[in-house]
Parts: sequence; structure tokens; C-alpha cells
Amino acid sequence: MRIRLMLVLAAVLVASGCATSPTAAKGANAQLALGVKAAERGYWQEALFRFRRADAARPQDAQTLNNVAVALEALGRYDEALETYKKALQLAPKNAIIRRNYARFAEFFTSYARGAKPKEETRENR
Repeated sequence: MRIRLMLVLAAVLVASGCATSPTAAKGANAQLALGVKAAERGYWQEALFRFRRADAARPQDAQTLNNVAVALEALGRYDEALETYKKALQLAPKNAIIRRNYARFAEFFTSYARGAKPKEETRENR
């Protein structure tokens, strides 16, 4: 979970300058920052709310959609997370953070869909 938060934080930092207007950037960045703080505390419903507000301020931003997907995953809303990861990948197919998050989730989701217990993943600090 800690690695996932680091990936969300990295996505927020990368996305901080990607809005179409200064007002949209300020609003989206504020919502992203609040979402990250909520996620760090384990308040995933609040994080999802904030990430979705950021998405409304900066629609079609792959990094923001990645954050939405991470929050949905943490809340156990796996079908929605899968669709959101796919949207993020369509917007930024070469984004390493999104690809890594999607790959980890897809491995889990495949096991989950089959009813198998997924392997415990060993995570490294990178």
C-alpha cells in the first residue's frame, strides 16, 4: 500500500503543470493535494471524492484518472478501477507509473475474478 501511495504522489507531482488554464490548474492541484492527504490517512472515500473533483477541473488527464483508479481499487470497487485504469492508459499509453499500477492491478484482478487468492506481493522501496 505504501508503494501505491508513493505512485499516487508521483502522479500528482507530474500532473501539477498539465492543466489548460491557470484557474483549472490551481483547482485541480488543490483537489489532488487534498486527495493525497486523505489517501495517506487511509480515507479512501474522501480521496476518491477529491480526485474526482480534480478530474472535473482537468478532464481527460491520465495522471488524475490514475489516482481515481487507485482510490477505487483501495475501496474494493474493482470493476470501476479496471475501467478507469484502461481510460488512463488510453490517454497515456507510455506512462510508466500508470502502466505499472495497471499491471499490478490486472494481476490481482485476474486472480480475484477467478476466485483464487492472489499471491502476497513483495514490494520494494524505489
